[in-house]
Amino acid sequence: MKIEKFINLLIKKATIAKRYSTANAYLNTLRNYQQFIQKPSQTFEELTPEGMKNYEMFMLRNGLRYNTISLYNRMMRSICNQAVARKVANINTAELFRDVFMGCKTTVKRTIKPAVIGQLIDADFSQSPQLEFSRDLFLLSFYLRGISFMDLAYLCKSNVQYNTLIYFRQKNGKMVCIRLEDCALKIIRQYAGQCKESTYLLPIISGTEREKQKQYRSSLRLYNKHLQQISKLLGLNITLTSCVPRHTWITTAQNTNIPIAVINTSMGKSSDNVTYSYLDPFENHVLNNANKQVIAAVMRESWKRKKSILLIK
Repeated sequence: MKIEKFINLLIKKATIAKRYSTANAYLNTLRNYQQFIQKPSQTFEELTPEGMKNYEMFMLRNGLRYNTISLYNRMMRSICNQAVARKVANINTAELFRDVFMGCKTTVKRTIKPAVIGQLIDADFSQSPQLEFSRDLFLLSFYLRGISFMDLAYLCKSNVQYNTLIYFRQKNGKMVCIRLEDCALKIIRQYAGQCKESTYLLPIISGTEREKQKQYRSSLRLYNKHLQQISKLLGLNITLTSCVPRHTWITTAQNTNIPIAVINTSMGKSSDNVTYSYLDPFENHVLNNANKQVIAAVMRESWKRKKSILLIK
């Protein structure tokens, strides 16, 4: 059976089940592999261990990182395993993928100093609403204990109760509860008018489930592009990405002497074998106080910056 035909069947099945992320992953894998073989498709029986290694080298030459390459290799293995299970392919998958990378390389954590957060707070992007929105999302992500862009995009108005944000992480389903500080509330209220007709808290996604997936991917690309532009405009010489607020919150918390157990729990991870959903009110207070300390650290830098500018004048 042709690989392209089988992958299209998997895409159709995932789409019917409304598993749009999975369908998109199959589609991206198919397109990436087609670029390598320079033709629409080939049969499963044409796959060889040498060919899969050459595919890996092709991705390396095209600038893909090892973790992305690992993802494509694992997707191809999954596709081949499913083809074997359905008896439409007669191949040895263990042999086929024996020499390709399917692990996970530790990536360099990008973090910035509180002074840079302070610089972002003070920057005036009123003449560029798109950059201003991306800057505000970056700051909001930081103020909400490094919330991921995916979680930020899917926040609903119903997640806010009495100035407290309660949501479940898209990644692991863990519940996170955050007291909304004034700086976070200010940003949320600033964009409330743009989502009056929407159930979502912020104007990032809307529409049907399938449309939301496309909007999310498009918004994430645009967000990262805007962050790069912001970095250049401010002369930061730093790569700003959607991951930076989360890593920066963690680093700032560590430098503020907040215990690692509190940091882990604040991030929506398990801490000392206790998940967030079982924390008592005192522990919730500890987490909210930790966030307040981290935010205070960057606000002090903003105040110092403004004071130095006034002294110069």
